[in-house]
Amino acid sequence: MPLARRRSLLLLLALALSVPAVAQAAGPVAAPLTHTATTRLAGAAFPPLPACDYQDLQTRFGKVRAWRRTMVDTNLRVGAGYKPFDLVSVAQAGIGGSGQVRRVVIDDLRAMAWAAKKAGKGIAVRSAYRSYSQQIAVFNGWVAREGYQQALLFSARPGHSEHQLGTTVDFRSASSATAPWDYSDWGTSPSGRWMQDTAWKYGWIMSYPKGMTKQTCYGYEPWHWRYVGRPLAQEVHRSGLTLRKFLWRRFESR
Repeated sequence: MPLARRRSLLLLLALALSVPAVAQAAGPVAAPLTHTATTRLAGAAFPPLPACDYQDLQTRFGKVRAWRRTMVDTNLRVGAGYKPFDLVSVAQAGIGGSGQVRRVVIDDLRAMAWAAKKAGKGIAVRSAYRSYSQQIAVFNGWVAREGYQQALLFSARPGHSEHQLGTTVDFRSASSATAPWDYSDWGTSPSGRWMQDTAWKYGWIMSYPKGMTKQTCYGYEPWHWRYVGRPLAQEVHRSGLTLRKFLWRRFESR
């Protein structure tokens, strides 16, 4: 065999033998994205996210059983008669504060509250389920306090609130009864930081993250978390999308 060809074969053999060692050092090799997956991540397959107008359109998934997929924002709403059938006290989760949530929330709320307490970052409930009529009072209260335009930025009109779903909680620090919105930024408090790092693992997603008002339609609310269940929360977290944009692409726009 010619010397040049022998050297080429030896080089190829050496490269082939080195691949497993490189792969092992770098960890598992991720499967390459398909064209469909790449397009999905790029957003080319979806209609644009609607502007943050103030309409009264019925959300596509307005039934109580569709709670994971239900999208409510400044445009989309549920009806005045929307009320979860399985509301229970948050006390069943062993967490401080008061209010009601859907029973489906309790196990993961309990697990998250215990984990936060164990980490020394205890959390408590400031506000949970609100009926349509309760949201009228809340919204009108913010209008009286801040004016109508400012209220629109931080409070939902009745029917447009995630609290009516029974799967949304405004949290506060367990160590203080101070309302989270009275902090300069509750998200930088020990409990707030812990929630941002960890809550998704227990099925909770922050609906209105900082700097994303054009997408979420509301100002930054580090205390406002919606439960969507662990599998879906993991998808939202991995996507890097706001919850509103994720729900629009995954469910509402199809």
